[in-house]
Amino acid sequence: MVLVLVVFAAGALVGGWRPFSSQPDVYTFGPDGDLPAFTLFDGQCANGRVGAGASYTDASNAPCGDPHDVEVVGTATPLNSSREVSYPGAAALAEFGRSFCALVVASGQVAPSSGGVDKSALQVTAVVPGQAVFDEPNGTASGSSGGRLVSCLVSRTDGEKLTDRFSVI
Repeated sequence: MVLVLVVFAAGALVGGWRPFSSQPDVYTFGPDGDLPAFTLFDGQCANGRVGAGASYTDASNAPCGDPHDVEVVGTATPLNSSREVSYPGAAALAEFGRSFCALVVASGQVAPSSGGVDKSALQVTAVVPGQAVFDEPNGTASGSSGGRLVSCLVSRTDGEKLTDRFSVI
């Protein structure tokens, strides 16, 4: 993980990092997190504006072709859910989430435009596990994807709904 961050940082210094959001917001999920529940998977769209206290479960699911507030455009599990490891801390996970989401956007995994909306009109948000869900990655609060999942969400900066998929599938 450290090597990935060092390589990514080096790329950023030589001009290889061009996120559409200068500094992605980061929210934690789980019982002790900013988002009490987060069970979305890669490519899934949902309703509910991003912010502390928001929950994303099956109840918030929305078809990507219908108006929706967020879309998950990338996911990663930086630490295997089947291994007992120590919680690396909120700051380390936030740094990973920001870097990973910037990498997802720079990779072309997010379309330049969709539904008449340009990528530059979007904000990216990293969602990382809080300590409680990280420490029990296969518990009930972790959802089907596991409690160590890091997700990248896109939403419109103007608060309007998205009407199509930005994920390049």
